[in-house]
Amino acid sequence: MALVWLVGALIAIVLFAIVANRLTGTKAQYLESLQLEAGEAELWRDAEADFATVPRTGRAAVMSYPRLRRHTVLWTDRRIVISQKPLGSSKHMITHQIYFVPDVGAQAAAGAAFGGFYGRGFETIVGAAKSFDQVNGKDCARIKPAEACGTQLNIDEALIFTDRLAELHQRLP
Repeated sequence: MALVWLVGALIAIVLFAIVANRLTGTKAQYLESLQLEAGEAELWRDAEADFATVPRTGRAAVMSYPRLRRHTVLWTDRRIVISQKPLGSSKHMITHQIYFVPDVGAQAAAGAAFGGFYGRGFETIVGAAKSFDQVNGKDCARIKPAEACGTQLNIDEALIFTDRLAELHQRLP
């Protein structure tokens, strides 16, 4: 009998997710079908990176970041696009994008509920500053969000871990 309740609960969760996605118009966006904006140029790509966000409030006293090499990071002259392969898929689903250029559309997207997650399928962060450093002995790019964006999304900083940090630092203007 417990198995029937478990299966019923799982089906209810899936049906709720399908209805919520239909009502909000949320669709998955994939890196393979991403069209760069007019005048936007790709600067760097790493298919074996890792991405993490550090919350402003409610975070653990000690945090560790394992290097599982699960994310693909595309860094352009206007934004950073972070994607990850879903289970059983061959495509990379976009999970986050970070804008550094003051863009009205990016600010509006970051100001939407959960950084625009509902409706686009990924979170948009407006970045204020970037630095290159080590966290827990691992090379990473540290991105500080704009104050309003960080407060709304509860993000203190975003971390991109890569084994090719020197190459990234060299390719950025």
